[in-house]
Amino acid sequence: MNPVRSRRPGAVHISAPSFPVGVRPSVYRRIAYTFIGLTVIVILGVLWLTSVRAEVVVKLKRDAVRLDGVVEVAKEPRDGQIPGRVVQDAYTKTREFQVAKDAPAPAPTPTPAPAPTSEPEESNDVTARGTVKIINNYSKAQTLVKTTRLLTPDGKLYRIDATVNVPAKSELTVPAYSDKPGREYVLTSPTKFTIPGLFVDLQQFIFAETVGAFTAVPRGSTPSTAPAASTPRPVATSPNARPVSYEDLENAKKSLTDEILNEAMKALADQVENKESMEVVYVVKVADESKNANVGQVTDSFLYSIKLDVTAVYYSKEDMQALVRSRLRERVPAGREFLPFTGGAVTYALESANPQTEVAAMRVTADADYRLSPTSPLLQKSVIAGKSIEEAKGLLMSIEGVESVEVTVRPSWLGSLPALKDRIKLDIQ
Repeated sequence: MNPVRSRRPGAVHISAPSFPVGVRPSVYRRIAYTFIGLTVIVILGVLWLTSVRAEVVVKLKRDAVRLDGVVEVAKEPRDGQIPGRVVQDAYTKTREFQVAKDAPAPAPTPTPAPAPTSEPEESNDVTARGTVKIINNYSKAQTLVKTTRLLTPDGKLYRIDATVNVPAKSELTVPAYSDKPGREYVLTSPTKFTIPGLFVDLQQFIFAETVGAFTAVPRGSTPSTAPAASTPRPVATSPNARPVSYEDLENAKKSLTDEILNEAMKALADQVENKESMEVVYVVKVADESKNANVGQVTDSFLYSIKLDVTAVYYSKEDMQALVRSRLRERVPAGREFLPFTGGAVTYALESANPQTEVAAMRVTADADYRLSPTSPLLQKSVIAGKSIEEAKGLLMSIEGVESVEVTVRPSWLGSLPALKDRIKLDIQ
């Protein structure tokens, strides 16, 4: 038995040191399981975030914009004008056309010769007389009755002294005399005559020339060397003669107009520099037209003559399209996008042209489209991120200018769009 020691007064009791009790293994397991669970949750969350995607297709409405205005083209352009040229000239052409052989030839009808006109009274004692050669370069024979007029370039009038029939592509001589008495009508140098009684365009094919000099002879006498008046011979009717139809005349007019235009285009283009880079508009005006046959007249050919005033306006195509685009953009409302414009929907009409000042006014009509701008703040991903599908559709459809909205989310069982904008594909059409 141990003796009990008494504690001295004021003494401090010291107990034996205490050590922590060891942790049980189950605690470590719980910690490990918790960490693994959290890791799995984080990984699943990352996989979910990376797998969720949305595609939103927004189709925008297209609105039309139209330009109907005047653009001026000038050789020396000012503000609002584009560079160009205005050139003009007149062109005349006469050609012989054959009557179409689509109708049976009618029986020839004799044409009475015109009655000779009476000679004016002569107040002098001499008349100029001589011989002329009638030249017929036309495709048909031509009858000229006695007293047919011959006109010199200076306006002096003569008449033939016999009725003649000049075969096609040939010539013959006939006596002639001055229409008025006087020695001033004596011709000593070669002279060419027109025959004013013929159709104006036929005069270039049938004409007369002097054969030797014209001499002054007493009034009423005929030189012994002058050939006797020939007996009139009727013009033979060609077996190919047919009635002229309206289509014959219209086809002749169109053919002749096309020929003149082809020549005019080349001639006018020679007056313009750098024409290869320019567009051109032509204005054609019929200044005069004539023909020596009418509908129903029986013949195998006829002459048609046209005079055209042709105006060509050359302008820079690039400058014109740039100006048209600029004016169309001015008509597009704010916040709207002007759609690409190629110039294909543009029409031009020449309103006026002044070849002297070389300024032309062209009426330009152009059509284009515009739509809501894709950069609009209302069409940003942040507006629909994290929203439900129906909510996102409602927000987009409420925007003026949106026609339709399609939303596709993956996985398909999700009912909302990703909260991250990078996971949203926004396709604006």
